[in-house]
Amino acid sequence: MPRKTAKLRAHKTILLVVEGETEQIYFSQVRADRKISGITIVPRLAKHSSVKHILKTALTEYEEHIYDEIWCVFDRDTIVRDGLSEETTDMLEEAKNLGIKFAQSYPSFEVWFYLHFALPQPHYLSQFSLIEDFRQFVPRYGKEQAWLACGDLYAKLKPREKDALINSEELRTRNEATPSEGNTACDVDILMRSAFG
Repeated sequence: MPRKTAKLRAHKTILLVVEGETEQIYFSQVRADRKISGITIVPRLAKHSSVKHILKTALTEYEEHIYDEIWCVFDRDTIVRDGLSEETTDMLEEAKNLGIKFAQSYPSFEVWFYLHFALPQPHYLSQFSLIEDFRQFVPRYGKEQAWLACGDLYAKLKPREKDALINSEELRTRNEATPSEGNTACDVDILMRSAFG
């Protein structure tokens, strides 16, 4: 008769390469709150706030084979405004081919925050106008590190996370109906479902 052996759940590690402190602080707060057994989530700030450096960090980490899953989290505003260099385009294709995942927002990560309360406008000229609109829900919101770290933004947003997931789907449907590179957009919900369940 064969011996029974306990099946151990494999430990999964997920790296989130983020563009700025806003994202790093937010995901650190989510990780601290959720404490998901069997999963380690590491939000890491790229060396410089650019798609090129985010991709460079992700590709370097991929070569180390430390993480089971790697996500690049960035704003698409600079891509829409300036386009991508040939080098960055090549890095993006390489990352896609390796299975590195992407959570993009346009014009900025604050779209994800806004989606906790409502659907944002279809188009924003800048992240500043989006942030100004978001302040109707979180009046003192600011991108300053001190506010983000002490304000416990995730605690304010957590009760509305299901709304954010629903609104994200609705935003995606709206964008599919009227496609435009300048549409307000956000894929952070896909990351949240995948990494944080």
